[in-house]
Amino acid sequence: MRDPITPVVRTAFDTGARLRHARFFHPRGIRLAGRFRAEPEFQELFGSGDRAVIARLSKGTGTPGTVPDILGIGFRVLARDEHPWDFALATTGRGMAGRFVVTPARGWSHARYGSLLPYRFPDASLRWIFADPVGPHPGSAALGELEQHLRDHPFDFEITAAGFRSRPRVVGELALRRADPEEHRTDFFDPMLNHPEDVQPVPRVVQRIREAAYTGSRRGRGVEDRETGRAAGTISG
Repeated sequence: MRDPITPVVRTAFDTGARLRHARFFHPRGIRLAGRFRAEPEFQELFGSGDRAVIARLSKGTGTPGTVPDILGIGFRVLARDEHPWDFALATTGRGMAGRFVVTPARGWSHARYGSLLPYRFPDASLRWIFADPVGPHPGSAALGELEQHLRDHPFDFEITAAGFRSRPRVVGELALRRADPEEHRTDFFDPMLNHPEDVQPVPRVVQRIREAAYTGSRRGRGVEDRETGRAAGTISG
């Protein structure tokens, strides 16, 4: 059956990115690099020890200065088979209902980032992914203050996974710092494209629309589709 929705979404995001000369959402951000260390329970997915990571912290709509915004973190970690696993998280509300809703945050220090939609893990469970900042960070949502902070301080996160009724379980620790240019050679994070075969974003109908949005935004800002085939090579160990 022909899908009439995804071409419309792809075109809309393509046009929006062309008009902005940037990503449709999260147009302004700071590139980071670092390491992810999974808890023993999740090393079957991520592998053991420190895993190389590239990341980006950003403002969702690009509000100026300290004005609150939907904050985002995208990061790519090399999973157990050395293939990329991309996460794109945005600030959400708290609680079961809140995890489905993007929520403006007043500052980088207390923002909570979530996947909005769950992943189906190998044991068939549905789990949402969250990232919570660890340590003192800027209290406002200004990118300039964050950039200044990153000159002298790391930005660490605790990554957790939670089901419908289960309490959050710690997946691992994410340690980030300001990236050097040679460490960050990608212009996108695509959780629909880059994930382990046995871990699937759901529901699929929504994810198809989301993938169309990612593809349209990349095309609109001039990122060639062929770069998606080189995703595994964009992390410097």
